[in-house]
Amino acid sequence: MIGRKFLLAGLCIMMFFSGYSVHAEEIKFQDVGEDHWAKDTIQWAVNEKIVDGYPDNTFKPEQVVGQKEFIALLVRTYKPSDFSLDDPNNTGEWSYPYTHFAFSYGWYVIVPFHQPKGSDIGLARGQAAKIIADATGKNYNQQDSIRYLLDNSFVEGKVDNSFEGFKEGDPLTRAEALTMIKRVRSKLDKLQKSPKETVKYEPKSEK
Repeated sequence: MIGRKFLLAGLCIMMFFSGYSVHAEEIKFQDVGEDHWAKDTIQWAVNEKIVDGYPDNTFKPEQVVGQKEFIALLVRTYKPSDFSLDDPNNTGEWSYPYTHFAFSYGWYVIVPFHQPKGSDIGLARGQAAKIIADATGKNYNQQDSIRYLLDNSFVEGKVDNSFEGFKEGDPLTRAEALTMIKRVRSKLDKLQKSPKETVKYEPKSEK
């Protein structure tokens, strides 16, 4: 009888760690339904503590992602050992450690004039592609960055996987940003520094 009790207790513990714990961490947002195309990716990002929802229990998956936000998502995904939130030069801007890290790695960062503190710049898909390509250790212009990422399956297009189908000028949404980053994470082990010199990308089809 005692042995049976221990067996049942052991099964309960196994069930908790193998299934119920994951279920307990499932977070539902009122604007991300069960049939939302990015539901699993959003859930992954929340579980990995890459991103949070908003206080009103929304995620705003179709909201345009800002440059600072995108860089922060990328850094939080990889958690590089040389990244730190503590910096004596930080003036109180939440994004400072992330943009400072991007600058130190030579990534493409738009620096607008007269930007109010705390504001952010909405990213287009092509601009995000340039940042990602830089993070893989390359330095191509925006168009070549897109071609390179598509050729090497780091990202997928919006309409199809052609350069035109990538839709570089379209705004990048929060859901699309996480989808891009998750795919990159599955193929790139570590964030890389971008070389100073911009070079021309030679597409595979032309080699």
